[in-house]
Amino acid sequence: MKLTIKIIDSDIIDCSSCYNYIYPNPESRELLLEMILRIYESDVVSRIGQFKFSLDWIELQSPEVIGEWGYKDEKVKLFELQRGQEAENNKLSGLFVEKEEKMSVRINKANLTSQLYYIEPGLNGIRKAIFYLKALYNNDRDILPDYLKNVELTHFRFTGGVIWKMNEDKEWLVPTKNGIYDFISEHDTIGVSSTGSDMSFGFGNFGGDSSAIFTFPHYLDHLNAITEVMNDIIPGKFIAGPEELSELLEFDVLKKEGTKLVAGDEDAHEKNLERFEIYSLARSFDEDYVDHIKKKFQALKERVDRGEDLSHMEKLEFEEDKKIVKALKNNF
Repeated sequence: MKLTIKIIDSDIIDCSSCYNYIYPNPESRELLLEMILRIYESDVVSRIGQFKFSLDWIELQSPEVIGEWGYKDEKVKLFELQRGQEAENNKLSGLFVEKEEKMSVRINKANLTSQLYYIEPGLNGIRKAIFYLKALYNNDRDILPDYLKNVELTHFRFTGGVIWKMNEDKEWLVPTKNGIYDFISEHDTIGVSSTGSDMSFGFGNFGGDSSAIFTFPHYLDHLNAITEVMNDIIPGKFIAGPEELSELLEFDVLKKEGTKLVAGDEDAHEKNLERFEIYSLARSFDEDYVDHIKKKFQALKERVDRGEDLSHMEKLEFEEDKKIVKALKNNF
């Protein structure tokens, strides 16, 4: 049976977020669940947002979690600010959590194909949900609530919002003077999917708007901290890295020191990063677009060879296309 663990979520793929994986694949569902639990319990996660476990036709859903920016006058009766040591231990302090009775009303009004059930927010809810999943996989049904006792678990999906410690360290997302967070970002998400013989574990994080993010110290520290959590489970086996890790290593943008990721050759960084970007771009083209690029480059090259003047935009296109065509000729 092939299992994979990935750091993914379609909601967090944009110009300001990174798409990551854990390598290699886990060998069991029990290991996958342990990874989820350890990451949420670890210091890399500062706060826990709303999360959902989908078990076949049943969904365990925690209350909605928002920051002050989402807390409007009409939501005063719907949400409650979390404060105190208990909220801190539950990784909810400084956030507004939807009240259970209001969530129950919302669930009852929802027109969904799956049956929704309340599970408490924060770390306590994460622990309880994983306890339920392990009980189902081990067929310990006597310890389950009635609505789960007849579930024949073939797959599960999980999504959950977080505030990464990385964001607080960089002061991108810290509580205000009154101890309340402005928001919990949709970019900072953990996503897990198990579909029979295939599994995926994912996380996204806000980070930057260019591939330069890959060698930023705060980003590498973030990935290496997650790797350390994995090392606490099985020492030396796993490494957290971006989706493009193999290419980044190939072009020496990054290198590995054991299971730790570090920046590559500093003196050649700009050159290596450009090579990575060009080759990555060229690899993404289909055959029709490759043919278009080659023809456009050849037409511009013939004009240059004849001594014709190119416009500013044509010069930029010519230089960019030349790099792409070279990458294509080298077969990446």
